[in-house]
Amino acid sequence: MGPVPSKVKVKRYFSDVYISSYTPTLSALIKSREPGVQTSDPLSLLVIAPPDTCLVGVREEIAVIRRTLGSSIDIGVLDATPKITTESLRHHRLAHFTCHGVLEKGKPFEASFVLHGRKRLTLLEIVRSRLPTAEFAFLSACHTAELTDGSIADEALHLTAAMQHCGFRSVVGTIWAMEDTDGRDVAEHFYKSMFSGGDQNIPYYERSAKALLDAVQKLRREKRLSMERWVNFVHYGA
Repeated sequence: MGPVPSKVKVKRYFSDVYISSYTPTLSALIKSREPGVQTSDPLSLLVIAPPDTCLVGVREEIAVIRRTLGSSIDIGVLDATPKITTESLRHHRLAHFTCHGVLEKGKPFEASFVLHGRKRLTLLEIVRSRLPTAEFAFLSACHTAELTDGSIADEALHLTAAMQHCGFRSVVGTIWAMEDTDGRDVAEHFYKSMFSGGDQNIPYYERSAKALLDAVQKLRREKRLSMERWVNFVHYGA
């Protein structure tokens, strides 16, 4: 957050000095850093994007992801039921959700993503899934890292944490409602940074915290977003 004391005249925030990352529990962080299941499958990204007339930026967000990543990895776009979605996630190491995120006050296990036919993929269903080859998920949806009133006081219980518990080593989420266009803009700069080369021995999920920092800082400088919009995006995991 910030601003923080500085000798320079411009405002500086903690994100100008540190790369921030969170974890729901210490055990979740330890698990995210353990060696993963090796797979010979090519790297691929699954974009979960049910059509919704209320989310006008979904098509643009998909187009931006395709344009940014080009032919560097395989990209699949899915509009399906919760069951098919969880099954499909088993075949992709990277995932990107662009849809509605819903909180249920006093019912943290019923927080959900709204998918095909308005059917919901709940937090409890995600936690029960087992995705041993999953690496990274970008949750471009509202409230995905927000706690409900019924959450356990000393343990984070939200959709971002659920994605980490089911196998994803790193996850980007949001701590409140987001502007429709912010998901598109953050995703563009995020994927440019994460796939911009660097040390090929570093897994992509380990590059995600720095990639989110790069994306947010770029938007702050170029679009001069209000603070509540750029601090909305948070990183969890390794």
